[in-house]
Amino acid sequence: MPVTVTVYASSSPRTPAKYLAVAAELGAIAAERRWLLVNGAGREGCMGALNDACLAAGGTVRGVILRRFADEGLLHPKLTTAEIAEDMRTRKRLLAEGADAYIALPGGPGTWEELWEVAVQRQIGNTRAPVVVVDTDGFYAGFRLQLARAEADGLLYGPARDLIRFVATPGEAAAEVPDPH
Repeated sequence: MPVTVTVYASSSPRTPAKYLAVAAELGAIAAERRWLLVNGAGREGCMGALNDACLAAGGTVRGVILRRFADEGLLHPKLTTAEIAEDMRTRKRLLAEGADAYIALPGGPGTWEELWEVAVQRQIGNTRAPVVVVDTDGFYAGFRLQLARAEADGLLYGPARDLIRFVATPGEAAAEVPDPH
């Protein structure tokens, strides 16, 4: 059974090249490590770069996309498998289901919301899977600051580092993913 890694990331065609490069690097790592890569099935942004690189290196990608987005032509055309969800609640459940680890790349409100949801699940003990953020060029500095403040004010159930790990590179993120062998 492969390690399942869910990645939350941008789907915007306006995503800066530096973020696309990091996504492509993570996609290549996923293929090399034979992970089952799960994400929002996008053809653009970090999701598109992640999927392209993973598939080009012979990897496996399962996408989960809203019907509305699939109908608008936003579904990556070459995914190994794709699931269509009718609503966001179902989509998020399918994205998270069976994940051995969660990784967030730069993205907008959808990425942030998915990241915070799994952070909550980890904080309340519903998952032990690591939650890792690739903090490219300080993109997530505000999140780090907010978590540090919540920890300092006693609002977390443990150290912020136990909730979310911030790393600089895809290689460091991969090192946080459990290896069952």
